[in-house]
Amino acid sequence: METYKNILKKGHLLIVGKTELEREKFITELINISGYESFRFPKNMKTFNDYFNAVKKMKVYKPSYVSTNYNEDAIWDFHREWILRGNSSLVILEEIECLEEISKFEIIERYIKALENREIKSLVRLIISQNKENNLIERLANETYFENDYNRTNKQIVEQNLKIIDIEKIKNEHIT
Repeated sequence: METYKNILKKGHLLIVGKTELEREKFITELINISGYESFRFPKNMKTFNDYFNAVKKMKVYKPSYVSTNYNEDAIWDFHREWILRGNSSLVILEEIECLEEISKFEIIERYIKALENREIKSLVRLIISQNKENNLIERLANETYFENDYNRTNKQIVEQNLKIIDIEKIKNEHIT
């Protein structure tokens, strides 16, 4: 499990393989040893509003000013800033197959861009899970745009920042 903790320190994870319950247990073990404050979003979210409502409920943002009421645009702006400058936080989006494609790509893209930002390395890490990889890496690369100074392709950027862990291939690496 220590190996996966070290991979998580460097980037985001896509957990695939086995059953939903086994993926959930693997993620729980990883959360327990990670040392990160964690925000576990509801499973099987379907729309961007599901994600946004969870952001509001869990207060996964840091307002830059004090107010008794923040509008939705302000909360979203604060959340995007939080992703860039969060404090050793772990965001978990489980079983994202149900999430509409455009929202899924926009959300994941934000987290990858935060890691890619050379000036401000985000300490927020993302764990997502789904049954199979289902060409998610390829589709992310085709549907998103990443600026880079190193002549890398979008696919190279996605693969560098979102590591796939197929728990089908893991042999009895449980915390004892």
